[in-house]
Amino acid sequence: MISRVRGVLLALESGSALVEVGGIGLSVESDRYTLEGLPPLGEEVILFTRLLFVGSQEPQPRLFGFQTLEARALFDLFRGVSGIGPSVALRLVGAQPTPGQVATAVATGDPKALKVRGVGPKIAKRVISELKDKIQTVVAASGLSTASGSVRRPAAVTDDSDLEAAFRALCSLELPPARARLLLAQVREELPEAGTEELVRAALQRI
Repeated sequence: MISRVRGVLLALESGSALVEVGGIGLSVESDRYTLEGLPPLGEEVILFTRLLFVGSQEPQPRLFGFQTLEARALFDLFRGVSGIGPSVALRLVGAQPTPGQVATAVATGDPKALKVRGVGPKIAKRVISELKDKIQTVVAASGLSTASGSVRRPAAVTDDSDLEAAFRALCSLELPPARARLLLAQVREELPEAGTEELVRAALQRI
């Protein structure tokens, strides 16, 4: 299974990104906020992916990609709702700018915040009904939940003081906050014990 893609961003297509990995061009379907947050063409990109075979008669492989593990977890969660296929699940992930905001919409029962193509009020309410009690356990490990159980945006301050210090350092270097968060999330996954300086150094090497 392809769970992570790291390569050069060659092109942005309608609803997908073309990423060259080892001389092979992979078409990775993504939500609009993931696509908007990708680096310029020609630069390295890292996406957490899910490979699915879609179709009842002759299933075709489709690769879906996300900037964060949280977004991929939400994608998997949405696919488990009755009547929700991967295309609609992908649009639901992109219903709000961040995974935390999407999770908040589900946790607080806000169907209007889940309004995307293919999801009417009835489906939105079904998504909330089926996932409201599950959303906490799925995203808590990723830092989207506070101790009180309310869901928040991943950009908020976390308990990882080294990560937050690294974030402030990158912002002081005029790196866009969203880009800094993405780079640090990727670095932290690979270097779980790294301190502030190591995190900053590793993040800057990816720019």
